[in-house]
Amino acid sequence: MSDLKPFDANIMKLGSTNTQEAFHAIHNLKKQGTSVIPALIEQLHVTDVSVRTMIVVVLGEFGEAASESAAQVAALLKEDNEQLRMASALTLTRIGSHSVPYLLQILASTNDKACFWAAWALSFIDPAHINDESIERLKHTRENPDSPIEVFAAEEALGKILANRLQK
Repeated sequence: MSDLKPFDANIMKLGSTNTQEAFHAIHNLKKQGTSVIPALIEQLHVTDVSVRTMIVVVLGEFGEAASESAAQVAALLKEDNEQLRMASALTLTRIGSHSVPYLLQILASTNDKACFWAAWALSFIDPAHINDESIERLKHTRENPDSPIEVFAAEEALGKILANRLQK
């Protein structure tokens, strides 16, 4: 285990059903600075999906400084929980270019949901990486969504990709 045990209590509070307690934990973790990142990464394996989702959110708050978490966060795009996938995709956009190799690996997979969110994230980081197959996946999800958020996310990504291509 990590030497960062003092962070553990705040990390576990991230999953609190008490919103104020969860936000307080986020604040306390952010206040600790980037030294908390290894402890957050270490706890990404916890079984409570709400804690894992909030850990990903906190990592996103650190942006590029959390680049060491990109591989683990990208792997979460393959999870079944939609909130976790969305939070992971957003965090990868905040991490930025360090996420690209992991997102490209996901795009090469057969997991449609993971590929959708990887394409969404890449459309913000560097839409030039989006190939025609990924565009078709985005269109397919827009037309056959599992949730309303997927429609908006697909539209958003397709808009970014189109704008990028028009600039060329």
